[in-house]
Amino acid sequence: MSTINKDEINKFSKIADEWWDIDGKFKPLHMFNPIRIEHILDIALNYFKINKDKEFPFKNLKILDIGCGGGLISEPMSRLGADVTGIDASNKNIYGTTTPEERLELEEEGIELASIPWAKDKEN
Repeated sequence: MSTINKDEINKFSKIADEWWDIDGKFKPLHMFNPIRIEHILDIALNYFKINKDKEFPFKNLKILDIGCGGGLISEPMSRLGADVTGIDASNKNIYGTTTPEERLELEEEGIELASIPWAKDKEN
C-alpha cells in the first residue's frame, strides 16, 4: 500500500520551477511562510529549551522535512543552524529547482536534498 498520489506529484512537478518566485503560483505559501517559521521556532525553542537569543538557535538539531517541495521550510531552518534533510516524491522538486552548484552550496549550508527512490519515473 502506498500513500503516493501520482497526480499530485505530477501537478507539483509541472510547476517546480516556480517554488522561489514570490509572485508566482506559490505566493500564498511565501506570504504565510514567516508565520510557519515563527511557529516552528517557538515550538522548538520551548521543547528543546533553547535560548532564543542565540545566533543559530537550531545548531545541533537535525530536521527532516518530508514533502519539502522546493525547500521553503528547509532553507530557513538551515539558516537558523539546523542540519536539514529535505525529501520529496517529486524529483523535479528536488533537482529541478537547483543547479548542481546551488545544491553543493545548500549541502555546505547543512541542507541535504533527497528524492524518494520509488517515485522516480519519467514524469518526475
